[in-house]
Amino acid sequence: MGFLKNKAVVLQYQNISDDKTNFLDTWIYHESFEDQLSYFLKNDASIIPLEDTVAYINGYLNLKKQSFSLTFDTGHIELYTLCYPLLKEYGYPATFFIRSDTVGETENVNGRYVNHMNWDQIRELEKGGMTIGMYGCKGRMLTNTPLEEIEKEIVASKSVFEKKLERKVVYYGVREGVPTKPMVSLFKRKGFNAVFSQAPTRQKTQPYAVGRIQIDDNDFNIFLIKTSKAYIFFKDSRYWNFGRQCRLDKVTHLISNTLNRLKGKSVY
Repeated sequence: MGFLKNKAVVLQYQNISDDKTNFLDTWIYHESFEDQLSYFLKNDASIIPLEDTVAYINGYLNLKKQSFSLTFDTGHIELYTLCYPLLKEYGYPATFFIRSDTVGETENVNGRYVNHMNWDQIRELEKGGMTIGMYGCKGRMLTNTPLEEIEKEIVASKSVFEKKLERKVVYYGVREGVPTKPMVSLFKRKGFNAVFSQAPTRQKTQPYAVGRIQIDDNDFNIFLIKTSKAYIFFKDSRYWNFGRQCRLDKVTHLISNTLNRLKGKSVY
């Protein structure tokens, strides 16, 4: 398999929304998300549950073609009202990483008030075939969070999840950051099978450092680039930092914006 295990790729979404007056730059518009699901369907893309991705990374599952797992962070209410119905319509599995301390609450995020799913809604997702994981570090970077704080959060939250859902919670998601060896030891002791972050740099994909590709742009060209074989190959490679230093992401957006203008196409 070489340096990478990249036939199974995990995509990371923050929120799906259609409220253009209360929109964060890491969110995706409802229309854009449906375009992406439609693209997967038309191209016969393989959308697999997260457990299959973990099995593949561990060498327990063979995949014949490029596959994707869909994950959604934070537990915003729109993931229940807008995202979940589309997933059901297209028949795609997904994993939702939830913060137990914000369930059913309204939160101020960068000056915008956002609502979160309650336990009844989360249980409905789970009964509908979706996987529920724990969103850790309260949305902060994993590497900037002290080990003691992570352990305290897990102790307080994991039992709540398992009582409310009546099953084990085995996946841990964070915004970004690669777990250290002490963190890996902690996650294993607490019964987590894998940790999902953003794409690690210069690190082989393995169950306790699964890098996700964040889908946070409504430009369909960027979505096509981020799900392309070339992008997937480089996301965990030693060359990723070089690309960032060269600001390839900004160059890519510039090219895409130019193409959109030439075609007279506007982005949501």
